[in-house]
Amino acid sequence: MFNVPMTSTSNPRAGAKLRGSSRPSAKPVRMSLAPLWVVLAGVLLTGCASPKRNVPFNIQSDPLGAYVMFQVKDREGAKTDWIYLGNTPLVTTRQYTGDELDKKSTVTLRVMKEGFFDQTRVFKGTQLREESKEKGRIFWNPRLVPSN
Repeated sequence: MFNVPMTSTSNPRAGAKLRGSSRPSAKPVRMSLAPLWVVLAGVLLTGCASPKRNVPFNIQSDPLGAYVMFQVKDREGAKTDWIYLGNTPLVTTRQYTGDELDKKSTVTLRVMKEGFFDQTRVFKGTQLREESKEKGRIFWNPRLVPSN
């Protein structure tokens, strides 16, 4: 057994003999890097997430009582399903991610009522973001045309 005296003067057991292996421990301590990678990946994923933005809508129609729906087409061209927002008059807020409001994405609003032609309004993502910022909300008042 090797006796290795401790040289620290702040340790009350300074000079005490270490017990253990028959040779001095010169091996570096190896730690698993897996927990570090998990933490790093979590930080990167939350840091790279697109910020969400609330966009208020005020949609009327003439006549009132029409269904209001929207659809998002992302930058790769993939479309989401049509999502029902409510009936006119409609005052609501919808949350969008930064990716949905970029210049390559589109948001389509559709107003539908039985006996009338559908009315559609298409926004570029940046246009929707800028209009809601400038006016405080998205205003739209489509006049529905009878289909008969």
